[in-house]
Amino acid sequence: MKRHAALVPLSRQHHDGLALGVFIRRGLQGTADAVALERLREQALDLWELELRGHFEAEEEALFPAVRDAIPAPELVDQLIAEHDEMRTLFASLKQVSDDGLQDLLREVREILVRHIRTEERVLFETVQDSLDEHAMAVLGSRIEERLSAVCVSMGSAEA
Repeated sequence: MKRHAALVPLSRQHHDGLALGVFIRRGLQGTADAVALERLREQALDLWELELRGHFEAEEEALFPAVRDAIPAPELVDQLIAEHDEMRTLFASLKQVSDDGLQDLLREVREILVRHIRTEERVLFETVQDSLDEHAMAVLGSRIEERLSAVCVSMGSAEA
């Protein structure tokens, strides 16, 4: 799956989300103690604040509007937006959940996040690359870069 340069910044952030999924999966194997669970919560919330929250905004403001009418299955965009909303709720809950419910909530965050990223990478991005011409991809890439630099802490600090 060679990724078009226009989508590479989002794919890089997807890699970070998948890495979080691996950390959570490994951290939940066996019997995770309260300290380990709290560390996983902090890792998840840090990635949310530094990157994922802004990543969702960039997709919703730059990517999704540009591709909705260009791809053969525009309902996929609606599905992905609904998943963003679900994950926003999960991350908000992660801030407040008690220790008793933390392990189950972390497992749910991981499952939905990983599934969502795989859908974007394997289905949406492949479809976008097949559906848009080079000029449209270049314009899209510029919009994505602009939005990511405005909404993601990690993007802004990388360029400074």
